[in-house]
Amino acid sequence: MRSFAISTVLVMSSLLASSIIAAPTFASTAAKTEWQETRSWDAIFTQHQVEPQQAKQQQVKPQKTKPQQASGVVVLWNENKQQGYTNNLKRANQGFLPASTFKIPNSLIALELGVVKDEHQVFKWDGKSRDIATWNRDHNLITGMKYSVVPVYQEFARQIGEARMSKMIASFDYGNEDISGNLDSFWLDGGIRISATEQIDFLRRLYHNKIHASERSQRIVKQAMLTEANSDYIIRAKTGYAVRAELSIGWWVGWVELDDNVWFFAMNMDIPDAAGLPLRQAITKEVLKLEQVIP
Repeated sequence: MRSFAISTVLVMSSLLASSIIAAPTFASTAAKTEWQETRSWDAIFTQHQVEPQQAKQQQVKPQKTKPQQASGVVVLWNENKQQGYTNNLKRANQGFLPASTFKIPNSLIALELGVVKDEHQVFKWDGKSRDIATWNRDHNLITGMKYSVVPVYQEFARQIGEARMSKMIASFDYGNEDISGNLDSFWLDGGIRISATEQIDFLRRLYHNKIHASERSQRIVKQAMLTEANSDYIIRAKTGYAVRAELSIGWWVGWVELDDNVWFFAMNMDIPDAAGLPLRQAITKEVLKLEQVIP
């Protein structure tokens, strides 16, 4: 496995180089039938519990509610074998609001159109205090992605504009390509929907620099997606939390880079309460460990 120090520019260059591993001729997962359903992963969900969503109507007397078993889907794609796996094929193909996983295509579009110059450009805090403390300061593309800074990406969308946004999303073949709703929040509460298998398809094209965008833009976005790196693997990923939906959905999508293979993943789960957000990564990693993708 890799032996590198997780610091300095040397790390970043080696990480980016790993995205240029020789790959087979790219084929979209949409054209594939190689999907295996394994319900054994369901046990990983059910051993975790989430707080149920509270009734919106006022109660004369607060009622105690019991935690519920977690419910959701994990989709894995083995790039070497061109093989997909999931615990629930029906849900894997069901579209949901992408929430902050949309920061991946939003970043690509902003870079392509010059709204964002590069990963170093500073976006000044607007001075408005928000509940998430990390949002209340200046950011660049790397930290904006890391801390999922919604106001920064809303400004990107406003500068991109509806016409250009619609055209670029269509060229990316991203989900249902429907950007109806508010331009600066459609990925949070508008018409756009994407399934876990469509997330995999989009991520595979990004990994192989096959998105309709410059290689430079794709490289910068992959750099911004860097989540974890050690001597065994590298993870590039993005979380999401569609809290404005009728049923709140949590996402974690990305890929695991190994020395000789890449495993793509997309998970979504019902998360009625923010306390359950850490389960997005925890459950996905348990599945990856079960399949011996990561130690």
